[in-house]
Amino acid sequence: MRNTVLVGLLIAGCHLVCGQTSSEFDVASVKQVETLRPGTPDLSFVGKSGKPFHIEGHRVGVRGTLRALIADAYGVKEYQVSAAPPWADTLIYEITAATSGDAVPTQDQVRPMLQSLLADRFQLKVHPDTKELPLYHLRQVKKSNLLKPAGPDETFSWKLSNTPDGLLRSKATKESIGDFVQLVGVSTDRPVIDKTGITGDIDYDILIAPPEGKGPEDVNRAIVYAVIDQLGLKLESVKDSIAILVVDKADKPSAN
Repeated sequence: MRNTVLVGLLIAGCHLVCGQTSSEFDVASVKQVETLRPGTPDLSFVGKSGKPFHIEGHRVGVRGTLRALIADAYGVKEYQVSAAPPWADTLIYEITAATSGDAVPTQDQVRPMLQSLLADRFQLKVHPDTKELPLYHLRQVKKSNLLKPAGPDETFSWKLSNTPDGLLRSKATKESIGDFVQLVGVSTDRPVIDKTGITGDIDYDILIAPPEGKGPEDVNRAIVYAVIDQLGLKLESVKDSIAILVVDKADKPSAN
C-alpha cells in the first residue's frame, strides 16, 4: 500500500509523462559550469536542508548534476532517479531563471517550472515505477556527545580540514538531519534511509583516519566507520521496494 501511494504521488508530479506542466519560467539560462571526475560525488545539496532553489524575489537559481536537478524537480532523492545517462552524474549545470506574476514563488511552486525546463532544454522524459533495492537504514543506537541538537542562534557550516596528526576532521553546525543522512550515503555502496528518529538540525564533529595509499572505496569505508563509531549510529542492511523515476530520454541541453 505504501509503495502504491508513493508511485501515485510521483505520477501526480510527473507532468512530463502527460506532456503537461502547471507553470513555466518566464526566462531561463542553463550553463555547464563544471565537470566532475567519474565517481566524484556532487555535494551541492549540503546546507540546503531540502530546499534546493535559491529564490530572491522573482529570481530563481539552482545548481547540480542532471540527476540532482531531476531529483529537485520532482521532490525525490537522487537514488530514486534510475537509468540516467553516465554524464548525468559528472556534468554540473547552473540554472538561473525568472518567474512571472506578482507573488514570490515557493520551493514547491518552482518544481513544475524546473520540470518544464528540463523537458525543453534536456529533452527529458521520465516515468514512475517501483524497484526493489538494497538499502541501509541509519539508526541511532546510543547517545554521543559528538552529535547533538544545533543551538537556536547557530548558522550552517560544514568544513573538512586536516589535523596536525594526519587525521581528517569533519565538523558541521546546524546541518539538517536529511543533508547529513544523504552525505553519509555518498560514502556507502547503497542508498541510506533516515531511521534515526532525530528531528531538527544537528551539530557533529568527527575525526577520520584516512588510509594511506588506498583507493576511494577504502577512504569511503573509513568515513563510514568514523560516523558509526563516534556518533553512536548504525547502518542496518535491508531490501525494500521503493518508488523511482525512470529516465526514458535525456540529451545534453540546447543552447540558451
